[in-house]
Amino acid sequence: MKYIEKYLTIRTPKYYSLQISKLNDAQKEDLERLLEKLEKSGSRDPLSWALSEVQENIPQFARFSMLKGLVEIVDDVEGNIGLSDDVDEDYREDIFEIQKRLIKAISEEELNAFLKSYTKGVMYQVANLIDEGNAGADNQPGWVLSEINNDGDLTGRFINGLHESLSEFENELDPEPDDGNDL
Repeated sequence: MKYIEKYLTIRTPKYYSLQISKLNDAQKEDLERLLEKLEKSGSRDPLSWALSEVQENIPQFARFSMLKGLVEIVDDVEGNIGLSDDVDEDYREDIFEIQKRLIKAISEEELNAFLKSYTKGVMYQVANLIDEGNAGADNQPGWVLSEINNDGDLTGRFINGLHESLSEFENELDPEPDDGNDL
């Protein structure tokens, strides 16, 4: 179990060794598989995510994937500007001209930092909306964010608690995810 061994040397070995010793063989195999998936997806701390999923049956890999997608949206300033130009038919100005004027007034670095900060606020609201869902609201059809397996079938586990992790999630991502070739 190379991933378990690898991450036991990085994290608090005593605590995690004890937790892992409580797992049965099938759970250890699930933990190993999740550690590999999380590492390849860019997690700096895959052990805490994977162990939580195995021990508590929380869809942590699905949460991680959703949070990663939200952070990638935040970081894609140029893509977001292009999309806003495409989808916001009510905005009457040329968004690219406004961007150029703002860069002249402050700087591209300052503008991008501002836009990322603004988008983080929007993403936090999106995360809250997703977390709250509207299951059973006013006797109307409801919705929640749900995990699916590789075959596209519902697992019965709901993805929530996104807002709890979003504000610090950028620190979770490894800027250069391990492709697994060095193990």
